[in-house]
Amino acid sequence: MKRALLLGLLALSACARPLTETETLVAKNLFGESLDTEAVTVTAGVGVLPLPRKPRPEPAAAGDPQPTRKPPDDLCVRKPNPRQYWDWPAAFVLRNTLFFSFKWYPHDAFDGMPETVPYPHSVLMAHELVHVWQWQNRDWTGYAPLKAGNESLVSRDPYFFDPAEAGEFLSFGYEQQAAMIEDFICYALFDPDDPKLDEIAGILRPVLPVDGFLKSLGR
Repeated sequence: MKRALLLGLLALSACARPLTETETLVAKNLFGESLDTEAVTVTAGVGVLPLPRKPRPEPAAAGDPQPTRKPPDDLCVRKPNPRQYWDWPAAFVLRNTLFFSFKWYPHDAFDGMPETVPYPHSVLMAHELVHVWQWQNRDWTGYAPLKAGNESLVSRDPYFFDPAEAGEFLSFGYEQQAAMIEDFICYALFDPDDPKLDEIAGILRPVLPVDGFLKSLGR
């Protein structure tokens, strides 16, 4: 009986992981002390199967430089959806657990940072960490999973926001808050010269230590 219980616990431990060292560093720089990173777990699917194995890197030919790709100019530009529709999400959050689809599961969402950062895993992780932050600070944010989920039913695009119509950060919807921080991370990492970065940072400053995050990137 004890052996079966031990095997069961080992199997469950293979189905989830904590934040990586890099993910933890980014989260602490972004959220400060308002996010308990040690409470966060990351899993794939619905959390009952082992995590995907990390693929082995392809060996580079001797002397060949590593390829670099310039992000497209509109990488971080958010456009409203023209119609309402529902699709299985790339990721979702339940309390302190991040559930990624197997397709989008990140072994380390900020691997190589700050020199190189994987996209879209980095901005997706940032988006989902906002929902964990909302949950952990629910006495302040008013967050509840059902309230957040209901936004997709009543809005054509619950993620779209207009920084020009700036109000206090917590006056935005829960998905808008997550989308705003997702876009902030996107601009900070991939398009730091775009004026939208400062525009969004101005909304976030009263709530999050975004200047410390930007400083950690050398911005």
